[in-house]
Amino acid sequence: MIQANTPYDILIKIIKEKHKQLPTIMKEKGIDCWLIFVRETSVNPDPIMNQIIGGDIVWQSAFIFAFDGDKFTKTAIVGDFDALAEESKGIWDTVIPYKEGISIPLKELFREINPSKIALNYSEDSVVSDGLSHGMYLKLTSILSDKKDLFVSAYPIIQALRGRKTKKEIELVTKACEITEEINRKMTKLIKIGMSEIEIQKMFHKEMDKYGVKEAWQRISCPAVDVGPDKEFGHVNPLPNLKTKKGHTLHNDFGVKINGYCSDLQRMWFFGSEDEIPKELKHAFETVYNAITKAAEYIKPGVTGFSVDKIARDYVKSQGYEEYAHALGHQIGTNAHDGGVLLGPLWERYGEITKGIVEEGNIFTLELYLKTKNYGMVSLEENIVVTKDGCRFLVPRSRKFITIEEF
Repeated sequence: MIQANTPYDILIKIIKEKHKQLPTIMKEKGIDCWLIFVRETSVNPDPIMNQIIGGDIVWQSAFIFAFDGDKFTKTAIVGDFDALAEESKGIWDTVIPYKEGISIPLKELFREINPSKIALNYSEDSVVSDGLSHGMYLKLTSILSDKKDLFVSAYPIIQALRGRKTKKEIELVTKACEITEEINRKMTKLIKIGMSEIEIQKMFHKEMDKYGVKEAWQRISCPAVDVGPDKEFGHVNPLPNLKTKKGHTLHNDFGVKINGYCSDLQRMWFFGSEDEIPKELKHAFETVYNAITKAAEYIKPGVTGFSVDKIARDYVKSQGYEEYAHALGHQIGTNAHDGGVLLGPLWERYGEITKGIVEEGNIFTLELYLKTKNYGMVSLEENIVVTKDGCRFLVPRSRKFITIEEF
């Protein structure tokens, strides 16, 4: 049985934990009202829905978190067929059902709370904060036409809410990492010389099915399987004509999803004994390993995302390699790419998200690749959780090439 989704009782527990975080986060961000406005979420879900609301709704619905003086209120305005489901969750102070349309109850509520700002789920840089569709935005500006000037992006709220993982969320991501490594260890005993990338990936899929876990991203490239010196790493599907050979490497980028939470790890194998690994490969591996070490030693609450990336990037260049063409680390949670602060350079494509501040409870990847002259690419990826004064790895690190000597 596939255990991809979070069991309902655990989901509601996490949602309640997130609701407890909200008053502090909203005060920190200077926002007194957050409005999530959605419809038919089984077709077009808002990325924050599952962590803050749970389940799907059908009719136009408004979920409002607001301060009324010092009192923090949580209100759901939903179609009458959705009302009982929302009430049964036990997460709302008030559930307001409607029959003919949402306009009247929504206007009345906003007259009562009279906020100074209304945060909406739109963002130019963060996909997980951009759940409000254009059509729903136009409808909202029509209903609340007198309050359009109060609209601001909810990105600061969502970034903090998704990033500050609860104890239960950290447990779930850790479990996914542990299973990922268990499968890697089993595959080490089964992979042989002469196997194609597609054959190897199918073996991984078979083992994932035995564990009852789902791929952390699209199945055709999870795990990514890269064999030999001629394969460029990236979002590339396995190929039938590339096969394992003695003296070559094997790389995977692999994550599983269990109980609604993901892992994302990369490992390197070498076909031969440790003594047979070329110095060029060893130096590349050590450089990647040391770059991750330096970033892990530097990261802590309060530093910026781009400053963490710079530590690793500068070290890689100091060792004579060209810099990697991606960010050092992204957050993990309900998705392999979970939004929030990014550990990356100040490049246009990343917008403002690498300028964000690292916080306790954030779960990041630390990953980079290097190109060697004669043996292809070397890459590792580890998963860490940020602690009060540093970080810890969720599973033991990969410290050297995994060797496959039985052919």
